[in-house]
Amino acid sequence: MALEYYTPGVYVEEVAGGSVSMTAAPTNITGFIGQTLKGPLNTPIQITSWGDYFDKFIGYTLADKMTPRGTVAKDVDGNNLKENIPNDKVTDLDWGVYVYFANGGGKCYVVSVDHIQDNSSKSATLNEALKKEEAALASAKDKKQAENKIAELKKEIAALSGGGKSIDKEIIGSDGGPGKRKGLSCFKDKGEISLLCAPGVTSQGVVLELIAYAEAANIFAILDTPQSLNGLKSFGLEADLDGLSGMSAKCASKQAGLYFPWVNVLDDGKEKAVAPSAFAAGVYARVDNARGVHKAPANEPVRLAANLVYTLNDSEQETLNKNGINCIRNFSDTGIRIWGARTTVSMIDPQWRYINVRRLFNMIETSVELGTKWAVFEPNDSKLWGALSRNTKAFLSRIYSTGAFAGASESEAFYVTCDASNNPQENIDAGIVTIEVGIAPVKPAEFIVFKISQKAAE
Repeated sequence: MALEYYTPGVYVEEVAGGSVSMTAAPTNITGFIGQTLKGPLNTPIQITSWGDYFDKFIGYTLADKMTPRGTVAKDVDGNNLKENIPNDKVTDLDWGVYVYFANGGGKCYVVSVDHIQDNSSKSATLNEALKKEEAALASAKDKKQAENKIAELKKEIAALSGGGKSIDKEIIGSDGGPGKRKGLSCFKDKGEISLLCAPGVTSQGVVLELIAYAEAANIFAILDTPQSLNGLKSFGLEADLDGLSGMSAKCASKQAGLYFPWVNVLDDGKEKAVAPSAFAAGVYARVDNARGVHKAPANEPVRLAANLVYTLNDSEQETLNKNGINCIRNFSDTGIRIWGARTTVSMIDPQWRYINVRRLFNMIETSVELGTKWAVFEPNDSKLWGALSRNTKAFLSRIYSTGAFAGASESEAFYVTCDASNNPQENIDAGIVTIEVGIAPVKPAEFIVFKISQKAAE
């Protein structure tokens, strides 16, 4: 309301603009979940670097933090500053976050659902006992008893290094409301997360929960196939590549992508298999920063990869790609690269076949939702419709300029309708404003075809 004017003079009034410009929602902030050695449980902790993660969730005193094991810090005499380091129990989540940052990942949130035990001393003792038993086997009087002892020691060692108890229930968690959330529901407190990743978790129940959460939150889940094809049996599938092709149907969702195979990295000169989802999450972030979310996160190098657990050829990938299994390939000329960019509904719903298309829509939907909250409870009339339409068109115009839409002009690339044609009186009476948006997303050139023929000499 204008001020009452009685004395001649100049009066300055602030006038609200009536609208707020839209900004693009973040697309490359990943939510990681799993097991750690230490740190807060069931609390999303913001992590901005590998060193940051190391301090919060691993915590040993190390001379450097180049790998999840690091290098033992020593005193001036060369003695270890702390016993039993490095621990022999590094989790899939530890390695996942490590390769995520190495591949271009930035800010992320980590939810630890369980603490593992550091079994370094016990493992060393068992391994020493195993060596003695194996050395004494040839001269043992009772070879049967000696063999049984060796088998028992190997079983104990495997139990220590095999992951211990299942954390499926802890990851699925429960939602008791703010401050009482556990597992996946902890991410509800962090609305900027756009990617979901549980490195190394391949049990069917948890994978389906990850997908369900991603769909409800309108974010994208990056999933792992089992490290060994034998793991497909838990999905009721055959332990071969044909069975692997069927895994996408078990995990069908426009908000999920599956990656195969696991990637070997070097750990103190030895090979360590690391879940592919975390590599992919880092590549997503790298591509988003360099090109934009509309660029397919494929044909990109996988950093730190020494080799692959399973080496695929073209004919083997053909069926996998068609069924929405994104393969990581080792090429002699370009190295190890992600060689697929499909969602798990590739065969079912071609409209959402490509990961970049789905993630582009996620970004636009979230941006429009956040950028129009100012309009709630505003007068529902033509002025509001015009403001909403202008703001949305201006936002999409900026997205178009990045190359995210197809079309030679903006009119071919997108449209926005918010007027009397889609806001009839009955909707106005019900307090509803409808903004219709249509976009033409760019899709990846997945198959490059050259047609070559002989040309007769003239």
